[in-house]
Amino acid sequence: MNKIVLLNCYLGKLPWYFDFFLKSCETNSTVDFIIFSNDDKERDVPQNVKMVKFSLEAFNSLASQKLNLDIKITNAYKICDFKPAFGIIFQDEISPYDFWGVCDIDLVFGRIREFMTQELLNDYDVISVKDSFPSGYFLLFRNNTIVNHLFEKSKDYKHIFTTNDNYCFDECGGAYDEVISGINILDVHTETESIHHVLVKEQNNIRVHFDLFIIEGTPGRIKWDNGILSYKNEYEVLLYHFSSYKNNIFSGIKKWKKIPDSYYVDKYNIRKYSSLGIPAKWTDDLKPNFKNSLFKIDMFWSGFLKIKPMRSLEKGQYSYMNRYMFIGKNAKEQNYVYYENPENQFDLSRMIFHSNYFFNTHTKQYYKDEKNSFSEVMLDGNLIKYSKS
Repeated sequence: MNKIVLLNCYLGKLPWYFDFFLKSCETNSTVDFIIFSNDDKERDVPQNVKMVKFSLEAFNSLASQKLNLDIKITNAYKICDFKPAFGIIFQDEISPYDFWGVCDIDLVFGRIREFMTQELLNDYDVISVKDSFPSGYFLLFRNNTIVNHLFEKSKDYKHIFTTNDNYCFDECGGAYDEVISGINILDVHTETESIHHVLVKEQNNIRVHFDLFIIEGTPGRIKWDNGILSYKNEYEVLLYHFSSYKNNIFSGIKKWKKIPDSYYVDKYNIRKYSSLGIPAKWTDDLKPNFKNSLFKIDMFWSGFLKIKPMRSLEKGQYSYMNRYMFIGKNAKEQNYVYYENPENQFDLSRMIFHSNYFFNTHTKQYYKDEKNSFSEVMLDGNLIKYSKS
């Protein structure tokens, strides 16, 4: 059996979903996990999980030494760009293994070996569990010199590693809309060459497998039962990615003292596997509709009274992938938004009762105010985060 190790580097307080992650690691006893973390909380971890005390300073020092570059990143999230280079940076930790991989902690695993079969591992050198682009939250690499140095095939890797900006190097360089729609990554204009570009260019030299083994978004009807992860009681899946769930304004956070052996993940709630559990009808339909109604009432009165114009956003361009919005300020230092035509300006107003939210007074689209950024709130509660570019 091929030996597999999955690596993650998470700096900061480990979030509520980490316990779900650990529980699913435990049921994959033939796969090892190494978590580099500076969280000081004492916790029991499964035998196949190794917690390594780490820091941003330690990462900069180690990466600089292993990559022969001057690495001085100041933002822990930037480490995501280095994932394709983990085979070099953490080569001492991965040396006993046939395959090393990267994984995020905002996910829950099903049966990894049911999908990463011996046949698949024998036939391929790089395995993505997303069919349209390399899945940076779970990406597997054969542990050999050629594969471990693949990242060096990008003409931009030195620039990417020595700046603080995030380039989505571990996936597709931010061209998500294009590659999901079926456009070849080599036909898309991106600021830098990502690992996706490299894998496509090197497909005659290495064997790369793209497949869809996962569930994302907030579809509900997901069940984790003693290590088996299924969707709609019909399809077994490798993992569920909490990326949308954890940021959804309707989602409930579960902090159980002990993660049960079985549970459901509904659209906006996690409940124990029991016929006495809270019905999904309330959390998936009635509660979101009720909260949306409260937002609409707030927008009506906030717009009618006009007492809290938005002022806190910095002027400039904000972007999400290849989508752009522009924030300006009028003579009274009040924010407005425009999209393509600067002449079409729309006032922004902060809500009275939901003080962390503001809205476009013309379209009634509302946003969550966040540090140095804001997120567009979709009807289903999911967020699209725009950052200053």
